[in-house]
Amino acid sequence: MKKVNLYGKWIISISLLIICGYVYLIQVNDNKQVIEETSAQMHFEINNTKHAIETLKPKASPAEDFETEKPTYTAILDKALLIRDKELRIKTISNHLLNWAKEAPLECVHWLSEQYKAPEHMLYISQVIHFLITDNLPVAGDIILNFEILHSDQSIVDDYLSSQVAVSPYDGIEWLNNLSNEKIKQEAELRLLQTWAKLGPMQLLNYLEVHTEIAGNNRHIIQHQLAQTLTKNNSKQVQDEFYSYPSSFQPNLAYSVISQWPEHELSDAREWIFTLEGEQSKYFAIKSYIDYTGTSSANMNELIEQIHSPKLRAHLLERLQ
Repeated sequence: MKKVNLYGKWIISISLLIICGYVYLIQVNDNKQVIEETSAQMHFEINNTKHAIETLKPKASPAEDFETEKPTYTAILDKALLIRDKELRIKTISNHLLNWAKEAPLECVHWLSEQYKAPEHMLYISQVIHFLITDNLPVAGDIILNFEILHSDQSIVDDYLSSQVAVSPYDGIEWLNNLSNEKIKQEAELRLLQTWAKLGPMQLLNYLEVHTEIAGNNRHIIQHQLAQTLTKNNSKQVQDEFYSYPSSFQPNLAYSVISQWPEHELSDAREWIFTLEGEQSKYFAIKSYIDYTGTSSANMNELIEQIHSPKLRAHLLERLQ
């Protein structure tokens, strides 16, 4: 009987455990469903909130979708040309032109070339070209050749060549040969050679010996300037090395040596003239001595008698009167 009761209790205990486990599983499933439903609801609410915020945001205009476009230099300059105050107009336009020339020199000069009716037109051109010559010499040279208004202006051509000779006189001559205006070309050639004579006299002297096409008055002017430069730099050295210079150059050199001889050593100058070889060199040395000292014919007869050409002697005697 006792065993039956124990067995019954055991059956009841097992049944209760099974019931409790079943109830627990049901509760877990219910909680999981609630969590999933809650999560889904929260996700829905979040999405709705985002959508509401996006809806409330003001829509950007099409212009705001792109970076604001800067006004072009042409637009700025066209507006600046309307400024009535002359000083303010020049200052404003000049500043914008120089900035434009830094960024796009060809476009800047092209715009300028079309503004020939604008006030102060040549002033702006001069400013821009001078800036380009200083900032970028090769670009400046190309631009000057490309625009007739530029390579027809003697001052612009001379300004460019003065800077180019300091860098490379040979490039300056090559550039000069591209000019079509013969009058501008001839004037510019003389300016180029004169600048070259100051910066590199010996280099130019060698160039003149090779390039005989530089003739006439230009050659005479340049040889005279070369002689002055060389003698001024080192007169004593020129005297000592006189015959090492080209024979065609010696007459000009002889004139220059005497013209720069120290006044308190004129007796040495006369002695140097006596020793000179070459009729032309001696003639120019005596001529320089007369011009330099203004001496009378009595003191110069001995020197003049060394000149064999009657024509040259007559010129010297005439110079004394």
